[in-house]
Amino acid sequence: MAIFGLDLKSVERYLNSYGRYIIRQAEGILYKRKNTGNLSKSLDFTILKTKTGYDIRWTAASYGEFVDKGVSGVISKRYYYALDGKRKRSPYRYTTKGPPQYVLREWIRMKGIKGRERKGASGGKGGQFMSRKSLAFLMSRSIKNKGLRAMSFYSKPISFSFNIFKKKLEGNFAKDIEVQLSQKI
Repeated sequence: MAIFGLDLKSVERYLNSYGRYIIRQAEGILYKRKNTGNLSKSLDFTILKTKTGYDIRWTAASYGEFVDKGVSGVISKRYYYALDGKRKRSPYRYTTKGPPQYVLREWIRMKGIKGRERKGASGGKGGQFMSRKSLAFLMSRSIKNKGLRAMSFYSKPISFSFNIFKKKLEGNFAKDIEVQLSQKI
């Protein structure tokens, strides 16, 4: 794209490489937290050319923002790292309802999780397997009370690398200007 009559190929290449870098870092954060399913596969970015320059848009699955910023529970509050590197309270919270139990039952089935009774629960010795329905109910209640921890999978890599990004972007912009000036002379 030409801004001020300049062809900014170096800047576009750098923005693409920076976008791929942030996606790799976000996938690494999700992998460390053992979240490697649809969310990791849905991470992407687009570079939009505007009248004043470029705009990078980060995209993820529809529930990605809840995972990125967390969800506060009824009892405990959750925080996430904003793009400026500061901790902020999650804008999302559970109030009266927890996550749907049928979704948790499906997740339990897919992961092959088997819940067990505690010793002394129900007057027994403990150790007996519980039904998926009971386990889903307990998990839903716990998530409602405690919330979901924020992963900040986009925010952390962007805030940590932003100063380096600015310097390298300036360097690539200068390189494009030099190329344009050398071609016109």
